[in-house]
Amino acid sequence: MKEISIQNFINNLKIDIPPEKEFLKLSRISPVNPKRNENSIINFERGMLLYALITKIKPKTVLEIGTAEGYSTLCMAWAMTENKIEGKIFTVDPKSHQQAIERRIKINENDEPINMILSTEELWNKFASQEWIDKIEVITGYSGEVLRSKQFPEIEFCYIDGSHAYEAVKHDFFAVLKLVSEKFCFLFNTYVPEVNGYVPKKTNGVKKVVDEEIMNIFETTLIITNSKKQRIELKSDTNDESAMCYMCSSSLKKSLWETFSKKEVDEFLRKYEFTVKRIKIRKQFDKKIPFLKNIRFRWWKK
Repeated sequence: MKEISIQNFINNLKIDIPPEKEFLKLSRISPVNPKRNENSIINFERGMLLYALITKIKPKTVLEIGTAEGYSTLCMAWAMTENKIEGKIFTVDPKSHQQAIERRIKINENDEPINMILSTEELWNKFASQEWIDKIEVITGYSGEVLRSKQFPEIEFCYIDGSHAYEAVKHDFFAVLKLVSEKFCFLFNTYVPEVNGYVPKKTNGVKKVVDEEIMNIFETTLIITNSKKQRIELKSDTNDESAMCYMCSSSLKKSLWETFSKKEVDEFLRKYEFTVKRIKIRKQFDKKIPFLKNIRFRWWKK
């Protein structure tokens, strides 16, 4: 895989993007963890990267797996609006878009964080442009169910940043392959390169899928982020290197379904669907009988 820094990748796209401070401001309003605003700077450049890619590719259909609080979603919608791209962003997350939660919001760098109770929907309505919001369709649910049951238009760009477990990442990639247009691009978040043979278990699913299913088929670019440096500055417990992976259909040497076996893809998706059903049942039990959260049943892992 070709390796490049996130800043050099963005520069090579030769796209004019808004000032860095505007992305920082948006990341402070919509951090991945709403209660830990100080972490909002970690890989905030992904918003700049997504803005530049959307501006360059001009996709009419975008699918995002993993909305969180919507920083990446809003950056893509921002790019569509500013560049007058007639497109739609479909964003999928099991987290409720309407449920109000406590947040620590910091608008400007030197401000003290303000405690607010807002849903993600209310957060967007308060701080984001309505033109951006109009570009977005929020879909609440697990990607395994949503991608199987909802009718999507052909997808031209997909950003995968949902569960980082191997089976989940592989599912999202395979399921979206069945939805893509003739020309398409993918961007994966949280690829953790090996350092002295060690990769953290929580995030190595992305690496495993990219290494096994993608890098030998597509021309893949490993985009090294600044998250390690940013975590060190925040004195975080986790200081692993982190990257993003980008690939497009233009590098395929054969057609998509000459390259991938539809039978094998469908079989994997069928097995994953069964796994998701078991997880949902377990979560329902955990909600009704809280002490079950600390019990691991052997049959659950079979």
